[in-house]
Amino acid sequence: MEMVLYRFVLLFAAMGLVVGGCRKRESTAPAGPPPPPEFGSSENNLGYLNEGVRNFQQANGRVPNDLNELVTGKMIVRIPPPPPGFTYVMDRSSGMVTLQPGRATK
Repeated sequence: MEMVLYRFVLLFAAMGLVVGGCRKRESTAPAGPPPPPEFGSSENNLGYLNEGVRNFQQANGRVPNDLNELVTGKMIVRIPPPPPGFTYVMDRSSGMVTLQPGRATK
């Protein structure tokens, strides 16, 4: 009787290991640019762009030539649209992105 009980316990323990090892594992997403914020808030958009510039500087040791280089360098997904009547301007000496009145250049 003891041997039957012992085998029964071993069988259930083995089944538990098999079933536990078969569960779906979480996949790790490949590294890439952070997801864009909910566009619409000027503060969110500027923070997103300035974070992209900081990440670009850390990775490349220089300020990007323009905001498009943040996209091609995979620091951001896309450049958010500026508010109507404004354009993004990046100060090349500090790397700070600001909003300036004026038409957006294409």
